[in-house]
Amino acid sequence: MSVDDYKWDWVSPDGNIKLACADCLDVLPTLEAGSVGAVVTDPPYGSNYSTGRRKGIYRPHTRLVGDKMTAPLLNDTAAALAPLLNDTAAIYWFAAPDRLDMVLPILRRWEIVNVLCWDKGNCTAGDLEASYGKQWEAIVYARTRRHTLVGGRDRDVIRVSRGDSSAYQHPTQKPVALFEYLIRRHSGSTVLDPFMGSGTTGVACVCTGRQFIGIEISEEYFDIAVKRIEAELNRFPLLEPKQPTQGSLLP
Repeated sequence: MSVDDYKWDWVSPDGNIKLACADCLDVLPTLEAGSVGAVVTDPPYGSNYSTGRRKGIYRPHTRLVGDKMTAPLLNDTAAALAPLLNDTAAIYWFAAPDRLDMVLPILRRWEIVNVLCWDKGNCTAGDLEASYGKQWEAIVYARTRRHTLVGGRDRDVIRVSRGDSSAYQHPTQKPVALFEYLIRRHSGSTVLDPFMGSGTTGVACVCTGRQFIGIEISEEYFDIAVKRIEAELNRFPLLEPKQPTQGSLLP
């Protein structure tokens, strides 16, 4: 089955964005081999998420239901992605620094080039009295084969502020500018996110003129993703990819 044969739950008017509200392990095997130029994804980190300023307080309104990502599921997802990637594909896989011991062995089916540090500019979660504030998250950059980065070499610390998260619609939502930066580093035309969440990767694809395949199992977040992508399409219709010159990649 090709990517055009799958029964998508939402498709953009021009057909360049295709979204499925489903388990990614059900969708990925139906897609066309070699059709994906980049995977940019922020999978659940493997623990229930709770935040707050007091140690030991559990807040159900910030809990990610089902966020118990285990090594077998991550491994199965990576295995299902492997045949879909073309021979110059890039993989950007977000991970908690303390879960890299689980993530790195799974992603070594490809060539791991860097573990990037996203400096988000503020501290979130953790014991405020007996631990250091968590200001960075890891992004594993891997590839199917060596290819040059658009815009030339950059440093492995990416400083993009998380900004005001009060308007975010997902507990672990990240800034669109960060995803735009990662996508622009490569020339691949089709980007896939098997854990789409609230659709940030899709919004970034609209901004960068890329085709997008997004999969999200939660109906609540799928609906949010559709609305965000529709709003961005209304503001900024899908364009041909435009690669920036060196020095203009970060906002």
